Amino acid sequence: MEAFVAVARSGSLARAAVAMNLTVPALSRRVRLLEAHLGVRLFRRLPRGLGLTEAGQAYFAILGPAWDRMQAATEAVRDQGRRRTIRVTTMPTFAANWLMPRLVRFPSGRSGVEVELHTSADLEDLHARPDLDCAIRLGRGPWPGLTCEPLLPVHAFPVASPAFADTLGPSRTPADLSRQPLIETHHQPAFWREWFAAAQPAAGTGPDAAPRGRHRFDNLQLVYEAAAAGMGIALGLDPAVRPYLDSGRLKRLLPDSVRLPRDFHLVRRRDGPADDRCFRLFRDWLHA
Repeated sequence: MEAFVAVARSGSLARAAVAMNLTVPALSRRVRLLEAHLGVRLFRRLPRGLGLTEAGQAYFAILGPAWDRMQAATEAVRDQGRRRTIRVTTMPTFAANWLMPRLVRFPSGRSGVEVELHTSADLEDLHARPDLDCAIRLGRGPWPGLTCEPLLPVHAFPVASPAFADTLGPSRTPADLSRQPLIETHHQPAFWREWFAAAQPAAGTGPDAAPRGRHRFDNLQLVYEAAAAGMGIALGLDPAVRPYLDSGRLKRLLPDSVRLPRDFHLVRRRDGPADDRCFRLFRDWLHA
């Protein structure tokens, strides 16, 4: 039943398998066993992923909320007599470059609350992961079924290693940079387009207004490491890129920043506890 709920929520065996720490064949076998036990098909294959059959929809409408209550009850009992923990998911770069250096100042000893970090380059589905209390997401927001609070704005500017910057000469324009190798992530291909559209409005804002990145990686930390290694130009997102600038491993190529149309948000499920002391403590500390 847990496997059924995970696949029904994600619409993908692969994503559900990651959430449950199972292989895809093992998860698929559990779903088949449940279908055999019930004597009815619960899923149908779609061109991309899986969809619920009529019977699957009816089953999930009842089982999904019930499973959430079971997990919430289990977590509540598990927390009794222990230090309270707030489990936060966020992107690896934000965790390493902004959140982790500040966690030493979180009042865990005084409050009896621990912060447990889970990092993922993908946006975790909080409804499919009741073990996670909240997330810090980079995006436009809001997201369905979630309460979203803007936490930090995102200012962007091109960065490169000092050695690579020296090859460009002192006088640089956005058009000059567009002819250089650009580095980006698979998850955020729009960032360069948004920056070029704001930095050189005459070029337009369509998908061809900026060139496609020649190097792509699956998270922002690798993008910055690639730029520091001299592979090309990355789009620095302040505050995530700040440690690289402070250490001198990366250098700004243009003086002006572009305010991207997205923020870092603190998000949580709307159906979470109305008076959650752990979350309120963490939220207030973040804003402070």
